[in-house]
Amino acid sequence: MNLLVTLDSNYVHQLLVMLKSIEVSNPYESLTVYILHTRLTEFDLALIKRSFPRYKFVPIVPDDSLFDGAHFTKRITKETFYRLLLCDYLPCDVDRILYLDPDTVVLKSLSSLYNHDFGEKCFVGAGHTGGVVEWFNKKRLDMSSDSTYINAGVMMINVNNCRKIISKSEIKKLIDKKGALLFQADQDIFNALYYRYTDYVCAGVYNLDEHTYRKHRLNRDYITDNTVIIHYDGKNKPWNWDYDGSMGEYYDYYERLLRCNEKAFQLSIAN
Repeated sequence: MNLLVTLDSNYVHQLLVMLKSIEVSNPYESLTVYILHTRLTEFDLALIKRSFPRYKFVPIVPDDSLFDGAHFTKRITKETFYRLLLCDYLPCDVDRILYLDPDTVVLKSLSSLYNHDFGEKCFVGAGHTGGVVEWFNKKRLDMSSDSTYINAGVMMINVNNCRKIISKSEIKKLIDKKGALLFQADQDIFNALYYRYTDYVCAGVYNLDEHTYRKHRLNRDYITDNTVIIHYDGKNKPWNWDYDGSMGEYYDYYERLLRCNEKAFQLSIAN
């Protein structure tokens, strides 16, 4: 299984918690983790590799030449392009990959999502918005009425199909045209350009955030029976002292397991 993550040093611990959740919920999966970054230190990378010795980690630092001719603003930075241009830096033998934000935890097997039948599609994602917000997002990005504005923090990606349709010139053209309206940077670009190439899955199952949990009045039984991925998007994070969400216990559980492993490792070194 191929996994893609993007992060800096501030999210290393959260990444370790997320990887621990995958290790526990998908114990028989071999994992190759592509770490797309520009700011991780050697210590950060060593810590990640040491924490999960049976996984393979492939750090990737994007080549600045990929962004030649791009128009940058405060909102549209080089980092905006990292996932959009994934075909330019992933190995040729990578045919599909799961992208996860580090602020996620995985509760069940990823097999069904990972082995999704794409057909000619490129992406699989879930939406968090609705009503006026959904309408506004579609309107400003010229999306069709029957499309769904997806949250890009959890995306299953068919890399082979992406190689056929993703165009740097098309991305640059959109940024030049709608730069001021791209409030969500690369997430907006994915939705604006590729909604026709996206399959939609249930947010409650594959991308459950606090808003979806409350909006649909879900409960622990629903999560136990259905939810594969929880996503702590937005500013309300379970590792912060002022967290007031409903699903922090799941993050706390995997963080405790991670800390127990760290203590066991330290004891083995000491002995």
